[in-house]
Amino acid sequence: MVDILAASNSRRTIDTLAESNGHHDPFAASNGDHESPKQLEITENELWLLSYYRESELAGSLLMGRLARETDDGDLRVRLTEHCAEEARHAWAWTETILKVGGMPKRVSETYQSRYHAAVGNPSNLLEVLALTQIFERRVVRHFRAHLSWPGTHPEVARTLQQLIDEEAGHIRWVKDRLDAYAAANGETVVEEMLDRFKRIDEQVYNELKEYASCFEKVAGPKRTDSDSIEHRLRRVAAESLAVDESAIRLDASLVEMGVDSLDLVVFMMAVEEEFQVEFAREDQKGLRTLGDIDRSLRLKADNGNGTGARSGKRN
Repeated sequence: MVDILAASNSRRTIDTLAESNGHHDPFAASNGDHESPKQLEITENELWLLSYYRESELAGSLLMGRLARETDDGDLRVRLTEHCAEEARHAWAWTETILKVGGMPKRVSETYQSRYHAAVGNPSNLLEVLALTQIFERRVVRHFRAHLSWPGTHPEVARTLQQLIDEEAGHIRWVKDRLDAYAAANGETVVEEMLDRFKRIDEQVYNELKEYASCFEKVAGPKRTDSDSIEHRLRRVAAESLAVDESAIRLDASLVEMGVDSLDLVVFMMAVEEEFQVEFAREDQKGLRTLGDIDRSLRLKADNGNGTGARSGKRN
């Protein structure tokens, strides 16, 4: 969600792109069933940005779903579940858009939410959930409107931007209603202070991303180097998958102590297998009760020449 790529679009015009943007099955270009792969109709830099949009929508969906599972507020549970579903649909909208312009979604190493998380950690109460959501959704709408005005924005991208702008308005309305109710019960000052806190964080995150206007791969592309230790990589995967602060992760802590339930475990182990290019049999997983157990198992696999290799940035 960064106002950054107008300069990279200036060499193209909407008219030129529209001529090559005939209707087609978005999957045909990627599966070879009906036609040869399409030529990419946007710049590589733009493809990284659209992939970042897509990944951030996915991250938002996962966060809303997790919050919906944890809240004791029945109405909030309904709202967050609806929000979760809509964020997932938005991720699919960006996926379709990327396919229509001749691309394939890039594998993105971070999201806007992950930068928020690095600054503030997990939301710990209702007010933080509402304030974070309100500030983030407003940023999305402002940025998407700015993106619409960039010279040479591809028609397919413009259509998706407008669609998501229209739909994000509903998110902002329900969150504002809940914030107003919270202010009525607990005072306007506490709400205003929390919103101001997240506004400052949002400005910081957004301004940091602006520095990568013409080289967005440096933000969204692979971060890991071959010198990363297994332990460091495992801690990072755990932090990202379980939405916890990396500094709070202990290898000797049981997964249960970390609040990992059966669904979290499935997601986490899939992320571990993907990161280290290994597979854990069901029987193997039964003996993995702590991150230390997983770390030792990964080292054993590495000694046997199985997995833990570099996760290629080309695997998009």
